[in-house]
Amino acid sequence: VFLPNVFTPNNDTKNDYFVPIKPYRFIGKVDMKIYNRWGTLVHETEDPEIKWDGTDINNGKMVPEGVYYYVCEVYEIRVEGLRKNSNILSGFIHLIRGNGATN
Repeated sequence: VFLPNVFTPNNDTKNDYFVPIKPYRFIGKVDMKIYNRWGTLVHETEDPEIKWDGTDINNGKMVPEGVYYYVCEVYEIRVEGLRKNSNILSGFIHLIRGNGATN
């Protein structure tokens, strides 16, 4: 699984969601957590598509432009069942709204 480091949730239908770079295969689920600069959790999901639209899970409002940190555990579909990959993905996401953003 490869994750981008920038997305632009500004409702222009281009790059409006933080999603994995395709193709990816045999991913059953993820444990994705995204934090703001103060360490507050702003998004979490088990969906391999992630599909973060830049809203805060705590209040439903759009988060401000800026840099966010993520930690993602990946669970692969194997012959013997769902297995957690030993590599934990982590990194930074630059959220840029640009023109067309609404709050």
